[in-house]
Amino acid sequence: MSKVPVIVLSGFLGSGKTTLLLRMLQDASAFNLTPAVLMNELGKQDVDGHLLQQASPNVNLAKLLDGCICCSKKSEISDSVKQLLARKPDIILIELTGVANPEEIVDALTEPLLLPRVKLHKVITVLDAENVLDYNSIFASDRELVHTLRRQIEVADLLLLNKTDLVSDKQLTSIQKAIRKSNERSLLLPTTHSRFDLELVFGPLVSQEPVASPAPVFNKRMQFQARKPAQPPHEPSSHPASFSRIRTLTLPIDEHVLLTQRIVDRYLAKWGATLLRAKGYLHLGPQRESVLMQYAGKRVNWQPASFESAPYLVLIGLDLDIEALEADWHQRLTASRD
Repeated sequence: MSKVPVIVLSGFLGSGKTTLLLRMLQDASAFNLTPAVLMNELGKQDVDGHLLQQASPNVNLAKLLDGCICCSKKSEISDSVKQLLARKPDIILIELTGVANPEEIVDALTEPLLLPRVKLHKVITVLDAENVLDYNSIFASDRELVHTLRRQIEVADLLLLNKTDLVSDKQLTSIQKAIRKSNERSLLLPTTHSRFDLELVFGPLVSQEPVASPAPVFNKRMQFQARKPAQPPHEPSSHPASFSRIRTLTLPIDEHVLLTQRIVDRYLAKWGATLLRAKGYLHLGPQRESVLMQYAGKRVNWQPASFESAPYLVLIGLDLDIEALEADWHQRLTASRD
């Protein structure tokens, strides 16, 4: 039985991983590949999964919510992957949270029940060109997160330097030099909207003949090799957490509230110093128009959506003051009723 190749999509919050995943799902058919997806989100509510299912209604999708796949959710990876394998995909795409260490996921793929059935094809890390150089100083007090972000670069087989349209040529040169200090061997592609020739990733899989292969091995710069015995199921990982100060908050929204874009924009502007990412499906104005709101890198994007369930907003940030965030949000919504 041939092993199913796995592609791991890594990168910090808001870098463009989901945009890349959407493109990969849309283009997989051109390579005669049937993909399956394992998606992990930090928040209790699922935003990106709805986006995927809207774009690809028939996608084979498994979700792990309310925790990081490399820490609190690591014990659930095996069951999720086996669930996807039962649907006989040609390839499995795993999208990590923005604060996950890819090493932990590859480690999980070496469990005895998975090792004969899957093989690591590539680790792709998406980097936000506008903000990547600032991360070390922003997160200096969270050593685990700084280590995780560094490893996201170091272990990648393919690096996408995304959002290059938001930086100057001079800045782009500086960023590339900085990245090469951490990973000088892997392919580094400047991109906008995570767009590049997917022949680089999918092409080798189309012509690939089933052959006996050793256990998955990362980028050659790594010392890690996936040949060690896996931990017993549900035993806590001995690896340190990927972050210590990241917090999440999900804010449900009463359908009777008259929510406007201005209310949300002002709320995000007030708390932007601690917010790293915000996203959610909202119903705006008297007509309750459904929109998807995405906030990353201090930029807000609004786009029409066809989301009909109860609206909500997910916040991810550094040392979030949950009580203050909730109180301010409820105060704004109450004022909108007056």
